[in-house]
Amino acid sequence: MDATGETSSGLFQDRDVKLPGMSEEDVEELKAAIETGNLSEAAQKAQEALELSKNTELNIAITGESGSGKSSFVNAMLGLADDDEGAAEVGITEMTTEPTAYLHPMLSNVKMWDLPGIGTPTFRPDSYLQQVSFARYDFFIIVTSKRFRSCNADLAQEIQKMGKKFYFVRAKVDEDLRNERRKRNFDRESTLQTIRDDCVDRLRREGVNSPQVFLISRWEFDQYDFPQLQETLANELASHKRHVFLLALPNISRPILDMKKEALKREIWKRALKSCAIAAVPIPHLSVSCDVDILVESMTEYCKVFGLDEESLIKLSKQVRKPVSQLKDVIKTPLAKEISGEDALELLSKVTGTICSFFNAPFPFRIPGFSLCEVIGDSMINIKKYISLVPVYGTLLAAEISFQATYNALHSFLEGVAEDANRVLTEALEVAEKKSV
Repeated sequence: MDATGETSSGLFQDRDVKLPGMSEEDVEELKAAIETGNLSEAAQKAQEALELSKNTELNIAITGESGSGKSSFVNAMLGLADDDEGAAEVGITEMTTEPTAYLHPMLSNVKMWDLPGIGTPTFRPDSYLQQVSFARYDFFIIVTSKRFRSCNADLAQEIQKMGKKFYFVRAKVDEDLRNERRKRNFDRESTLQTIRDDCVDRLRREGVNSPQVFLISRWEFDQYDFPQLQETLANELASHKRHVFLLALPNISRPILDMKKEALKREIWKRALKSCAIAAVPIPHLSVSCDVDILVESMTEYCKVFGLDEESLIKLSKQVRKPVSQLKDVIKTPLAKEISGEDALELLSKVTGTICSFFNAPFPFRIPGFSLCEVIGDSMINIKKYISLVPVYGTLLAAEISFQATYNALHSFLEGVAEDANRVLTEALEVAEKKSV
């Protein structure tokens, strides 16, 4: 039974659910959620799933020898400059004496842990892991700025024994390239491959099987292997951890932007189901008002995830040394803080044609002499107000309209935001390439 006392199991059953970006798996999950009970219950389960994915804790441990660039790596992963508020302290001497957590600037449930340095004469991997509370972390990143030594391999093997994953990062490769560039026969790619092969060979000799080594530079974080490191970490995490990790990643590569878009796209139906449940309550203005709230909240979140908010754009402009106004010039969607109820209503109006087409197909009832869209006109809001007053079928039909409208609106906005993020990245990378020439 739904909120009106009617069963919701017939919702979406008499026609194929065909929504942009919605996989067959998502459609089946949606139908299963509705069939298990009333709309309110299904929407509540969807909301709980959204909250779980949003609030899941992720703890990433960054370790390595003193002076290897651990703290700078932490800051780069968080999208912070070394002198930003909340950044890990960076210095020429070891600054970390105990595990220190640094929160993601927008996702407080994501923590980067800067661990004390390894490689001292008294270092023992087993006692070190106990000292830093090993069980707390989801995975480890072992950083070095020179050759990997036995202490790195010993720590990796101890981590492996305890059932956790680890990844090797060779930092400061920009310095190596700068030094090698003085040679007559310098070749950038062959130099990088030599560094990578040397790291892998040394780790294998120390007993590490199939080591994964990623070459990075703190100051050129969009280059070298950092994008591949991001993708590898995301792909190897459990699904609920993967989602929050993807949202926390800096927007420095197109594959990461695409992965973020797909992760958010997979959750649109859960957001739309909340709208669907509210529309089943026969109070016309309530549904429209809640749709607007759902859209504003989701649109704002999408902008922040893709770095299309004022704070993120200012940080990016400083990094690429370009006026923030020039980055904003390529953005077509509203910025996060500028999104209003009017923007949400405008977005709803744009999907009206899709919904009208949907309801020109056969559905459970007809009004003699009229098509639904002829009666209602072009306004999605009026459609929802009108149909909710039709007895018996009205509330279920209003629920279906709400789902379709909210889903299509969010899908359309997400596509636009992702395109804007790609345009901003292109603009920023063009500046970075000019600086490096």
